[in-house]
Amino acid sequence: MPLQDFSSTPLIDQEQFEMIAATCDDDAPGMLGELLGLFTSEAEPKFEELRSCAASLDRYKCSRIAHALAGASGNLGCLRLSRICRDYEHTSNANPGLTPAELASGAENIVAAYKVSVDAMRAEIAKLGK
Repeated sequence: MPLQDFSSTPLIDQEQFEMIAATCDDDAPGMLGELLGLFTSEAEPKFEELRSCAASLDRYKCSRIAHALAGASGNLGCLRLSRICRDYEHTSNANPGLTPAELASGAENIVAAYKVSVDAMRAEIAKLGK
């Protein structure tokens, strides 16, 4: 699957993160932790669904799931994950010749980026608590 390289894209959009933290008043770590928890509880079930639709070559459903993940991760400030999801969304829509293996590879890239992004977000939240 011809995806872009986002390795130089920051994991966290600091401006977005700081804007969210500023709206949380005195308990920014607690509120951001709750937001991250909501995001993870919504995102994680989508990964199996994404894997399943990739295996069945349901490009439309793959792109819809990636679209939802891109929006949610972008709103939270997970910049790299959001961009990887957008790229997968557009690539899966624009390339009717993609194989299940190519769609699955793209889905696994999203899962890997998710794990790293959540860890980075937890680290940023922990910094606020100090």
